[in-house]
Amino acid sequence: MHDPPEIGSTRDAIIRIAPIVALVALSLFIALYVGDYLLLRARIAVHGADSATSTVTIYYAALLKNGKFSVFYDQPQTQSCVRSIFPWLGYQPCWYLSRHAIKTVN
Repeated sequence: MHDPPEIGSTRDAIIRIAPIVALVALSLFIALYVGDYLLLRARIAVHGADSATSTVTIYYAALLKNGKFSVFYDQPQTQSCVRSIFPWLGYQPCWYLSRHAIKTVN
């Protein structure tokens, strides 16, 4: 029969593997971050700056005393954004702005 594995050996294996997993995760994040920037720059070089940005309509809402919001639809503002995962060149990503199209003002 086999002896049950020792608890200490399992913990030692986890301690040895944890830095490797963390290093791989960090490397993948850095590769995604750099790749996102290079893809944006390539898109700007090929298609120009207009194709790298689009406009999103922003509406403003004010919080009322009863806890409800009053939304102002008469003067929407357009805001430029970049088609990427992360914010670049001082612009928010378009996917973020489309999900946060209403801004609250006090």
